[in-house]
Amino acid sequence: MQALDSAPRTLVSSHCPFCSANGFHVDQETTASESDPFALGCLLAAGTLTVTIHDGQVPCTSGSDTWHPLPTRDLSCRPEDSLFRGLDFLTVNLFLRATCRLGASGRTVIIRVYLIPYDLPNVRGRLHSRHETVVKEARRHLHGILPLIEQSPALWDADETPLAATPKFFLSRDIDNRSMAEIYSELPSPVLHSVSDDPKQLSHHIASGKAIWGLRSNLYGYQRQSVAAMIQKETNTSPVPDPLYITVTCMSGTKYYLQPSTMSLLRECPMVASARGGILCEELGTGKTIMVLGLVLATIGQLPDPEESLVEHRPVLTPLAYQHFTFDECATARTRAGWKSKVPTAERRVPSLMELLLHYVRVSREVMDPREYEDKATHLLPLILGNTPFYHHYNAELAAQMLKISRSRRAPDLRPRVMYLTSATLVVVPLALLGQWDREIHKHCRSRVRALIVRPSTNLPGARELASEYDVSQCILGFRKESTRNKTENLHRLKPCSCPCFMDSRVPDCRCPGDDEVTPLLQIRWKRLVIDEGHTSGNIAATINYFARILTIERKWIVTGTPTSNILGLSLGRADGDQEEGFVDELATVSSSTALDSEGSNQRIWGQYDSQNLRKLGTMIGDFLAVPQFHFDPKNFGLHISTPLCDPRGPRPGAIDVLSQVMQMVMVRHRIGDVEKDIVLPSMKHDIIYMDLNEYALKSYNAMQASIVVNAIDSERKDLDYIFHPRRAKELQNAIDNLSQSLFWSASNILYNVDQICREADAFVARAIKHQMPQEDLDLLQEALRHAAVAAGDKLWRAMQHHEDVPFRVSGLDSNIFEAWTRATLDDCGREIDLMHSNRFTELRAVVRKRPLITKEKLVEEGNTLSRQERWRMHMAGKSSKSQEVTHTDQVKKMVKEVNGEIEVLKKRAELVHDSEAEHDAGSMNHATVAKVALSPSALPGAELLASSPWSGVRVGPSLSTKLNYILSEVLQYSTQEKFLIFSSSPLTLSHVAEGLSLFEIKYLRYIGGVQPALRDQCVMTFESSDTFRVFLMELKLGARGLNLISASRVIFCEPVWHPDVESQAIKRVHRMGQTRPVTVRTLVIRATAEEAMINRRQYLRSNDKIPNHDD
Repeated sequence: MQALDSAPRTLVSSHCPFCSANGFHVDQETTASESDPFALGCLLAAGTLTVTIHDGQVPCTSGSDTWHPLPTRDLSCRPEDSLFRGLDFLTVNLFLRATCRLGASGRTVIIRVYLIPYDLPNVRGRLHSRHETVVKEARRHLHGILPLIEQSPALWDADETPLAATPKFFLSRDIDNRSMAEIYSELPSPVLHSVSDDPKQLSHHIASGKAIWGLRSNLYGYQRQSVAAMIQKETNTSPVPDPLYITVTCMSGTKYYLQPSTMSLLRECPMVASARGGILCEELGTGKTIMVLGLVLATIGQLPDPEESLVEHRPVLTPLAYQHFTFDECATARTRAGWKSKVPTAERRVPSLMELLLHYVRVSREVMDPREYEDKATHLLPLILGNTPFYHHYNAELAAQMLKISRSRRAPDLRPRVMYLTSATLVVVPLALLGQWDREIHKHCRSRVRALIVRPSTNLPGARELASEYDVSQCILGFRKESTRNKTENLHRLKPCSCPCFMDSRVPDCRCPGDDEVTPLLQIRWKRLVIDEGHTSGNIAATINYFARILTIERKWIVTGTPTSNILGLSLGRADGDQEEGFVDELATVSSSTALDSEGSNQRIWGQYDSQNLRKLGTMIGDFLAVPQFHFDPKNFGLHISTPLCDPRGPRPGAIDVLSQVMQMVMVRHRIGDVEKDIVLPSMKHDIIYMDLNEYALKSYNAMQASIVVNAIDSERKDLDYIFHPRRAKELQNAIDNLSQSLFWSASNILYNVDQICREADAFVARAIKHQMPQEDLDLLQEALRHAAVAAGDKLWRAMQHHEDVPFRVSGLDSNIFEAWTRATLDDCGREIDLMHSNRFTELRAVVRKRPLITKEKLVEEGNTLSRQERWRMHMAGKSSKSQEVTHTDQVKKMVKEVNGEIEVLKKRAELVHDSEAEHDAGSMNHATVAKVALSPSALPGAELLASSPWSGVRVGPSLSTKLNYILSEVLQYSTQEKFLIFSSSPLTLSHVAEGLSLFEIKYLRYIGGVQPALRDQCVMTFESSDTFRVFLMELKLGARGLNLISASRVIFCEPVWHPDVESQAIKRVHRMGQTRPVTVRTLVIRATAEEAMINRRQYLRSNDKIPNHDD
């Protein structure tokens, strides 16, 4: 084989057909000049192209056994001309060089391709001065040619013997059908490197087990590794290899670097600035909160550098040094700011050793934490905290603007903006998780760690106090209140500090007020910003993204288990055979499709939802994290990542590798196998429970569908009358929500318009015939009218529609008592089925238990009185549809009372612990016994009297909601041993479940939008610490993320969850670190409805290798 590192010696003794046909002859020996930078030995020997010669097209019978340059002129029309035209263009414009020769068989021409790197030396800028039109055309040709180049040593030597079954190509042609979630799951676990900017090698000490100051809890090995990796990303300011380039090799194995999006080739991989932060996206439930706390405390002594400036030096000062030291940088800062000392020059003295120490400990990069010595030097702590480091920020642009609009030629009176430096971390969390973070800090951190919890009603302290006296400041995600106080130009007009000093010192005791129109958050140079559940930062319009841009922050972190909607983070601890295992995101694939490549293999096409998830990831990386190469040119992410991946023909070669490298650059995440070396979670099994609707619920569901069908056909599916019209999106969403609600239980005081449909049935049919609707529409209309008529003719169904609550079957109740206590609409339909709403039954039971000897007549009177009171409340509410709001209010009041009572019980238990361990055990035993007695009707006070009361013989049967029946059955069966989380996106569904639980006297708590945040936090603590409450009802949008609820081990979804990331987050409230029981998850699905269709769609996507498109 000819040496590849030397220019080929070219001797043409005969001519290949292409050269002959175009008059190209080389009859003399030629040798590439050693001084020629484009000599073949200086270029990348990429591989060979093989072109078949077609009979009769080229009149040539001579062979050629030598390599000679490919002709650089247009060829006559042949099938292979597009290839040669591309090679010709690329050769003329110095993108490659090529040589060719006739194969031994005389039927093929073999072409050697040599690529010209952009950073080729000694070319005097010729490769960088090409016109953009030329570069654009060259990229088009390179995209077509480079994937065809084969790297076969035999072909390089023009040996046409049978080739290997799996040829090697310059750009891999292996089909990579990985989705974004699969790329994410295959990212390597963090590996620590030696970092020059970390001279103390803090990251390696943390990874090897060094204790972290202030952290009470012990970290697992993978958690330490993640904290160490985060420290390295923060402290490494050295350039890193550009992730937009992939490694390619030439025929000799030498490495080069190719940018797949532009096909730019380099000899050396370019280096780019790294981001000081990233995305902590460890698996859900593996302890990301404690990792963040470990990071905060491990670096608690590190002070951020002033914000970089190209036009001015920004020294770090302290109030003591600024006002009294004679150092050059202090004197220069005073002069420039126009600050004049009140102390005469003659009376100024040299700083004492103590003053130098007070200055040094606040401005050194590794700050000495005074709390380590506060027991020995308590008198110095106020001086150290009061000597807050800062720097001056001058706004030349603002000064120029003010001078331009000013009528005076005098420079505007602008002072420097004082920016305090803090070693604290600003943590921003959703409101629902604020209490959770507060509990985690108290659980994992020692008392010396100073945390400020900023709630909606909290007023922030001043900037100096905020910068000096806290390690962690927690705010609510959104910054809605603080983001409006952003007039930073006002800070340039604040008067310099003239506050008196601390007693017996020269350290100013600054009490200067800030500006009411500027939040203190904007007066601080923060060391770190952490966004918990930071997937929200993927929305470019999010308030957090806007506010993060105007905050001054050195390091930024996004913390989330699901960076985008198709990354689930649910692999840890799955049970074998779990039917949800290997679950793929239907949203990510519903608009995807497959394409056949040239060899007939399936190629996954990245579709609409892939594009949306890429956009979110790009926003996180470029907009929030501000990774330099994507931040300063926002188009870079789309140009180099999204566009190559979302090519209509499938991802371009190397595009998936580039995405993987970019994700690896910013993400900190362990593979599941590495996590399971340290912890093994109990198994988790997820089952789909199929069931049928009750006959009355089915009539409601069909009535709603009938309304939609009539609307579609009568409107001819056009104009604003059509509910699916784009301008009626709100009404359509309401209709979809109502349909979903009816699959649990729903009622309508207008009977879903079935009476109107029945009255106008003939008119609907006549209009459909007049409009010449197709026969299938006419048949569908007739079926809809039939279902409407069936519902309208059922008296009991009509009676159920006047109240939202789910009716239960009852038996054994005296008819007079039944008529008095059931709602009036349900007692007019005969006694074939005795139905009573659960809250009425609960109230009846309470009266009988309180007064077991009450007569039937008195009981009837009590029921009639209750009915009159309820009718009055409904009248005051305005209309009967408000009845559920009344019920909801009653439920919340009842829950508040029970929670407060349980908290008192827990307090008494805690007091017993301090007395003696024995008393604690006895107290717990007695409480458990009482709880069991309270649940046993036979043990209630007056149980013997109840046996002879009107209550005796009364039985409660199933409700008319099959889903509610299943939930109650599961809770009654397992709640004595296990706790439940019950999720629904509908607060009304959760109210129905709450009424059912109350009927069977099962204690529950609710986590819904109608409950105040403080009470929600209280409910979380009560559920985790109390054995009384066995069920937690959770609104999906509020309770799915961030909470730690490991006391529960059973999860029920009242309806399928469309977004897999939301579902996985909800499950991980239970299936996470600390869980000791196997976790059981149930999703309730009604057969032959949209719910079953959704589940079938998921199973189809899992069971087929191909990815169906949106229309499948």
